Amino acid sequence: MKSLHKSFVIASLCLLTASAGYAQQDGKDGKEIPVQQQPGPVSQDEWHFSFTPYFWLPTADLNISIPSVTVGGHTIGGDFSVYQPWWETLSKFSSDFYVLGLMGRVEAWKGCWGGFVDGYWIFGKSTVGGSDSRLVLRDRVDITTSSSVTSRFDSGQVNFGPQFKLGTVPLGPISNVSFVLYGGGRVNWIGNDVDGSLTIKTSSNLGEIGQTFNFSGSKSRVFVEPMIGFKTTWAFGDKFAAILRGDVGGFGVVTANNWDCDLETGIAWQFRRNTYLDFGYRARGQWQDLGSNGNGNISGWFYGPELGMTFSF
Repeated sequence: MKSLHKSFVIASLCLLTASAGYAQQDGKDGKEIPVQQQPGPVSQDEWHFSFTPYFWLPTADLNISIPSVTVGGHTIGGDFSVYQPWWETLSKFSSDFYVLGLMGRVEAWKGCWGGFVDGYWIFGKSTVGGSDSRLVLRDRVDITTSSSVTSRFDSGQVNFGPQFKLGTVPLGPISNVSFVLYGGGRVNWIGNDVDGSLTIKTSSNLGEIGQTFNFSGSKSRVFVEPMIGFKTTWAFGDKFAAILRGDVGGFGVVTANNWDCDLETGIAWQFRRNTYLDFGYRARGQWQDLGSNGNGNISGWFYGPELGMTFSF
Protein backbone atom coordinates (compact mmCIF):
# COMPACT_ATOMS: atom_id res chain seq x y z
CA MET A 1 0.00 0.00 0.00
CA LYS A 2 1.41 3.38 -0.95
CA SER A 3 2.14 5.97 1.70
CA LEU A 4 -0.88 7.90 2.85
CA HIS A 5 -1.06 11.49 1.83
CA LYS A 6 -2.38 14.23 4.01
CA SER A 7 -3.90 16.95 2.00
CA PHE A 8 -6.53 19.46 2.45
CA VAL A 9 -9.31 20.57 0.17
CA ILE A 10 -11.90 23.42 -0.36
CA ALA A 11 -15.13 24.55 0.92
CA SER A 12 -16.38 28.10 1.03
CA LEU A 13 -17.92 30.19 3.64
CA CYS A 14 -20.41 32.85 3.11
CA LEU A 15 -20.71 35.79 5.43
CA LEU A 16 -23.65 38.16 5.17
CA THR A 17 -23.54 41.60 6.72
CA ALA A 18 -26.43 43.91 7.31
CA SER A 19 -26.19 47.69 7.06
CA ALA A 20 -27.84 50.23 9.23
CA GLY A 21 -28.35 53.79 8.11
CA TYR A 22 -29.83 56.91 9.53
CA ALA A 23 -30.34 60.54 8.64
CA GLN A 24 -30.22 63.70 10.63
CA GLN A 25 -32.26 66.86 10.28
CA ASP A 26 -30.59 70.21 9.64
CA GLY A 27 -32.35 72.64 12.00
CA LYS A 28 -31.61 75.68 9.90
CA ASP A 29 -32.93 74.85 6.42
CA GLY A 30 -35.03 71.78 7.27
CA LYS A 31 -33.24 69.63 4.69
CA GLU A 32 -32.39 66.05 5.43
CA ILE A 33 -28.64 65.39 5.30
CA PRO A 34 -27.76 61.74 4.45
CA VAL A 35 -25.15 60.10 6.61
CA GLN A 36 -22.86 57.29 5.35
CA GLN A 37 -24.13 53.81 6.21
CA GLN A 38 -22.24 51.95 8.92
CA PRO A 39 -21.93 48.15 9.01
CA GLY A 40 -23.99 46.43 11.67
CA PRO A 41 -24.03 42.94 13.11
CA VAL A 42 -25.69 40.05 11.32
CA SER A 43 -29.19 39.56 12.67
CA GLN A 44 -29.40 36.59 15.00
CA ASP A 45 -33.09 36.20 14.25
CA GLU A 46 -32.78 35.67 10.50
CA TRP A 47 -31.90 32.57 8.50
CA HIS A 48 -28.88 32.72 6.22
CA PHE A 49 -28.20 30.17 3.49
CA SER A 50 -25.37 29.26 1.12
CA PHE A 51 -25.08 26.88 -1.82
CA THR A 52 -21.73 25.71 -3.23
CA PRO A 53 -21.42 23.51 -6.33
CA TYR A 54 -17.84 22.50 -7.01
CA PHE A 55 -15.64 20.34 -9.18
CA TRP A 56 -12.94 18.02 -7.86
CA LEU A 57 -10.12 16.42 -9.85
CA PRO A 58 -8.62 13.90 -7.41
CA THR A 59 -5.57 11.70 -7.50
CA ALA A 60 -6.64 8.09 -7.02
CA ASP A 61 -4.37 6.06 -4.73
CA LEU A 62 -6.28 2.87 -3.94
CA ASN A 63 -5.78 -0.74 -3.00
CA ILE A 64 -8.70 -2.92 -4.12
CA SER A 65 -9.33 -6.55 -3.29
CA ILE A 66 -11.85 -8.51 -5.35
CA PRO A 67 -12.82 -12.19 -5.29
CA SER A 68 -10.60 -14.38 -7.45
CA VAL A 69 -12.04 -16.01 -10.56
CA THR A 70 -10.55 -19.13 -12.14
CA VAL A 71 -10.92 -19.26 -15.92
CA GLY A 72 -9.35 -21.96 -18.05
CA GLY A 73 -7.08 -23.03 -15.25
CA HIS A 74 -5.86 -19.46 -14.65
CA THR A 75 -6.77 -17.41 -11.57
CA ILE A 76 -7.65 -13.76 -12.13
CA GLY A 77 -8.48 -11.30 -9.38
CA GLY A 78 -7.15 -10.85 -5.88
CA ASP A 79 -5.38 -7.67 -4.82
CA PHE A 80 -4.43 -4.85 -7.17
CA SER A 81 -3.64 -1.16 -6.92
CA VAL A 82 -4.82 1.94 -8.75
CA TYR A 83 -2.61 5.02 -8.65
CA GLN A 84 -3.03 8.00 -10.91
CA PRO A 85 -1.93 11.58 -10.04
CA TRP A 86 -4.48 14.25 -10.89
CA TRP A 87 -2.04 16.19 -13.07
CA GLU A 88 -1.46 13.12 -15.22
CA THR A 89 -5.16 12.38 -15.34
CA LEU A 90 -5.70 15.58 -17.31
CA SER A 91 -3.47 14.33 -20.12
CA LYS A 92 -4.66 10.70 -20.00
CA PHE A 93 -8.42 11.14 -20.08
CA SER A 94 -9.70 8.52 -22.48
CA SER A 95 -12.24 5.75 -22.80
CA ASP A 96 -9.77 3.48 -20.95
CA PHE A 97 -8.99 5.75 -18.01
CA TYR A 98 -10.64 8.58 -16.12
CA VAL A 99 -11.19 9.76 -12.56
CA LEU A 100 -13.61 12.58 -11.77
CA GLY A 101 -15.46 14.01 -8.80
CA LEU A 102 -18.58 16.17 -8.61
CA MET A 103 -19.98 17.63 -5.41
CA GLY A 104 -21.98 20.33 -3.69
CA ARG A 105 -22.74 21.76 -0.25
CA VAL A 106 -25.74 23.54 1.29
CA GLU A 107 -25.59 25.34 4.64
CA ALA A 108 -28.20 27.12 6.77
CA TRP A 109 -27.51 29.30 9.80
CA LYS A 110 -29.59 31.07 12.41
CA GLY A 111 -27.51 32.60 15.15
CA CYS A 112 -24.90 30.14 16.44
CA TRP A 113 -26.80 27.09 15.21
CA GLY A 114 -26.83 25.73 11.71
CA GLY A 115 -27.17 22.66 9.54
CA PHE A 116 -25.53 21.33 6.39
CA VAL A 117 -25.73 18.74 3.62
CA ASP A 118 -22.48 18.01 1.75
CA GLY A 119 -22.19 15.30 -0.88
CA TYR A 120 -19.84 14.06 -3.58
CA TRP A 121 -19.54 11.34 -6.19
CA ILE A 122 -16.18 10.02 -7.44
CA PHE A 123 -16.18 7.70 -10.41
CA GLY A 124 -13.47 6.22 -12.57
CA LYS A 125 -12.37 3.52 -14.96
CA SER A 126 -9.06 1.72 -15.50
CA THR A 127 -8.16 -0.85 -18.16
CA VAL A 128 -4.96 -2.91 -17.91
CA GLY A 129 -3.66 -5.76 -20.02
CA GLY A 130 -0.74 -8.10 -20.40
CA SER A 131 0.61 -11.08 -22.31
CA ASP A 132 3.00 -13.96 -21.79
CA SER A 133 4.58 -16.49 -24.15
CA ARG A 134 6.33 -19.77 -23.32
CA LEU A 135 7.92 -22.58 -25.33
CA VAL A 136 7.21 -26.13 -24.19
CA LEU A 137 7.78 -29.69 -25.46
CA ARG A 138 11.40 -29.07 -26.43
CA ASP A 139 10.52 -25.63 -27.78
CA ARG A 140 8.22 -27.10 -30.40
CA VAL A 141 5.00 -25.60 -29.01
CA ASP A 142 4.46 -21.91 -28.24
CA ILE A 143 1.75 -21.14 -25.67
CA THR A 144 0.69 -17.49 -25.55
CA THR A 145 -1.71 -16.00 -23.02
CA SER A 146 -3.06 -12.46 -23.13
CA SER A 147 -5.52 -10.77 -20.80
CA SER A 148 -7.39 -7.51 -20.48
CA VAL A 149 -9.14 -6.40 -17.29
CA THR A 150 -11.37 -3.33 -16.93
CA SER A 151 -12.29 -2.05 -13.47
CA ARG A 152 -14.98 0.57 -12.98
CA PHE A 153 -15.30 2.00 -9.51
CA ASP A 154 -17.38 4.67 -7.86
CA SER A 155 -17.48 6.02 -4.33
CA GLY A 156 -20.04 8.47 -3.04
CA GLN A 157 -20.99 10.12 0.18
CA VAL A 158 -23.63 12.45 1.60
CA ASN A 159 -22.81 14.11 4.93
CA PHE A 160 -25.54 15.77 6.95
CA GLY A 161 -26.10 17.11 10.44
CA PRO A 162 -26.12 20.14 12.74
CA GLN A 163 -23.27 22.55 13.40
CA PHE A 164 -22.63 24.95 16.26
CA LYS A 165 -20.39 28.02 16.37
CA LEU A 166 -18.34 27.79 19.55
CA GLY A 167 -17.05 31.35 19.32
CA THR A 168 -15.28 34.02 17.27
CA VAL A 169 -11.90 35.62 17.96
CA PRO A 170 -11.00 38.97 16.35
CA LEU A 171 -7.76 39.09 14.38
CA GLY A 172 -7.87 42.80 13.60
CA PRO A 173 -10.28 45.64 12.87
CA ILE A 174 -12.03 43.75 10.05
CA SER A 175 -10.72 40.17 10.39
CA ASN A 176 -11.68 37.28 12.67
CA VAL A 177 -11.65 33.50 13.04
CA SER A 178 -14.62 31.35 14.10
CA PHE A 179 -14.59 27.85 15.56
CA VAL A 180 -17.35 25.44 14.57
CA LEU A 181 -18.15 21.96 15.82
CA TYR A 182 -20.23 19.77 13.50
CA GLY A 183 -21.36 16.18 13.29
CA GLY A 184 -24.12 13.86 12.18
CA GLY A 185 -24.10 11.02 9.72
CA ARG A 186 -22.80 9.85 6.37
CA VAL A 187 -24.56 7.88 3.71
CA ASN A 188 -21.86 5.95 1.82
CA TRP A 189 -21.95 3.86 -1.28
CA ILE A 190 -19.08 1.89 -2.79
CA GLY A 191 -19.26 0.08 -6.09
CA ASN A 192 -16.83 -1.88 -8.21
CA ASP A 193 -17.38 -4.02 -11.26
CA VAL A 194 -14.76 -5.92 -13.20
CA ASP A 195 -14.90 -7.53 -16.61
CA GLY A 196 -12.23 -8.91 -18.84
CA SER A 197 -11.01 -11.63 -21.12
CA LEU A 198 -8.28 -14.24 -21.19
CA THR A 199 -7.04 -15.64 -24.50
CA ILE A 200 -4.90 -18.77 -24.75
CA LYS A 201 -3.24 -19.69 -28.07
CA THR A 202 -1.11 -22.72 -28.89
CA SER A 203 1.13 -22.63 -31.98
CA SER A 204 3.11 -25.51 -33.42
CA ASN A 205 4.07 -26.98 -36.78
CA LEU A 206 0.61 -28.52 -36.81
CA GLY A 207 -1.06 -25.13 -36.82
CA GLU A 208 -2.59 -22.76 -34.29
CA ILE A 209 -5.50 -23.24 -31.94
CA GLY A 210 -6.88 -20.86 -29.35
CA GLN A 211 -9.76 -20.02 -27.08
CA THR A 212 -10.99 -16.86 -25.36
CA PHE A 213 -12.63 -16.85 -21.92
CA ASN A 214 -14.72 -13.91 -20.76
CA PHE A 215 -15.60 -13.09 -17.17
CA SER A 216 -17.34 -10.33 -15.21
CA GLY A 217 -18.34 -9.48 -11.66
CA SER A 218 -20.00 -6.62 -9.80
CA LYS A 219 -20.12 -5.67 -6.13
CA SER A 220 -21.69 -2.69 -4.37
CA ARG A 221 -22.68 -1.62 -0.90
CA VAL A 222 -24.63 1.23 0.72
CA PHE A 223 -24.44 1.97 4.44
CA VAL A 224 -24.88 4.77 6.99
CA GLU A 225 -22.31 5.69 9.63
CA PRO A 226 -21.74 8.38 12.30
CA MET A 227 -19.38 11.30 11.74
CA ILE A 228 -17.92 14.18 13.78
CA GLY A 229 -15.73 17.10 12.73
CA PHE A 230 -14.28 20.50 13.53
CA LYS A 231 -13.62 23.52 11.34
CA THR A 232 -12.32 27.07 11.51
CA THR A 233 -13.58 29.84 9.25
CA TRP A 234 -11.48 32.93 8.63
CA ALA A 235 -12.67 36.35 7.48
CA PHE A 236 -9.99 38.60 5.96
CA GLY A 237 -11.61 41.95 5.30
CA ASP A 238 -14.60 42.35 3.02
CA LYS A 239 -13.47 40.27 0.03
CA PHE A 240 -11.66 37.18 1.27
CA ALA A 241 -12.54 34.24 3.50
CA ALA A 242 -10.92 30.87 4.19
CA ILE A 243 -11.74 27.52 5.77
CA LEU A 244 -9.81 24.69 7.38
CA ARG A 245 -11.71 21.60 8.47
CA GLY A 246 -11.50 17.87 9.09
CA ASP A 247 -13.80 15.07 10.20
CA VAL A 248 -13.72 11.35 10.81
CA GLY A 249 -16.45 8.74 10.45
CA GLY A 250 -17.16 5.07 10.59
CA PHE A 251 -15.58 4.13 13.93
CA GLY A 252 -16.01 0.46 13.06
CA VAL A 253 -19.78 0.72 13.60
CA VAL A 254 -20.84 -1.00 10.38
CA THR A 255 -17.99 -3.52 10.28
CA ALA A 256 -14.82 -4.08 12.27
CA ASN A 257 -12.80 -2.33 9.53
CA ASN A 258 -14.81 0.72 8.57
CA TRP A 259 -13.11 4.11 8.86
CA ASP A 260 -12.89 7.22 6.73
CA CYS A 261 -11.87 10.86 6.99
CA ASP A 262 -12.47 14.06 5.04
CA LEU A 263 -9.96 16.95 5.09
CA GLU A 264 -10.36 20.31 3.39
CA THR A 265 -8.80 23.75 3.12
CA GLY A 266 -9.45 26.65 0.77
CA ILE A 267 -9.90 30.35 0.18
CA ALA A 268 -12.87 32.25 -1.23
CA TRP A 269 -12.88 35.57 -3.08
CA GLN A 270 -16.02 37.68 -3.23
CA PHE A 271 -16.00 38.95 -6.81
CA ARG A 272 -19.55 40.26 -6.68
CA ARG A 273 -22.25 40.73 -4.08
CA ASN A 274 -23.13 37.46 -2.30
CA THR A 275 -21.08 35.41 -4.79
CA TYR A 276 -17.70 33.84 -4.04
CA LEU A 277 -15.15 32.07 -6.23
CA ASP A 278 -13.59 29.19 -4.28
CA PHE A 279 -10.16 27.57 -4.64
CA GLY A 280 -8.94 24.74 -2.45
CA TYR A 281 -7.64 21.24 -1.87
CA ARG A 282 -9.45 18.21 -0.51
CA ALA A 283 -8.42 14.75 0.69
CA ARG A 284 -10.68 11.80 1.34
CA GLY A 285 -9.27 8.73 3.11
CA GLN A 286 -11.21 5.49 3.04
CA TRP A 287 -10.71 2.09 4.61
CA GLN A 288 -13.75 -0.07 3.92
CA ASP A 289 -14.35 -3.78 4.27
CA LEU A 290 -17.13 -4.80 1.89
CA GLY A 291 -18.12 -7.76 4.00
CA SER A 292 -16.99 -11.15 5.18
CA ASN A 293 -18.86 -13.01 2.44
CA GLY A 294 -16.20 -12.48 -0.20
CA ASN A 295 -17.13 -9.03 -1.49
CA GLY A 296 -13.58 -7.73 -1.05
CA ASN A 297 -12.42 -4.39 0.31
CA ILE A 298 -11.09 -0.99 -0.71
CA SER A 299 -8.61 1.31 1.01
CA GLY A 300 -6.64 4.42 0.09
CA TRP A 301 -6.99 8.09 -0.70
CA PHE A 302 -8.56 10.51 -3.13
CA TYR A 303 -6.91 13.95 -3.06
CA GLY A 304 -6.59 16.92 -5.38
CA PRO A 305 -7.60 20.51 -6.18
CA GLU A 306 -11.10 21.93 -6.15
CA LEU A 307 -12.81 24.78 -7.93
CA GLY A 308 -16.27 26.00 -6.97
CA MET A 309 -18.60 28.91 -6.50
CA THR A 310 -20.67 29.90 -3.46
CA PHE A 311 -23.98 31.73 -3.59
CA SER A 312 -25.22 33.20 -0.30
CA PHE A 313 -28.64 34.60 0.49
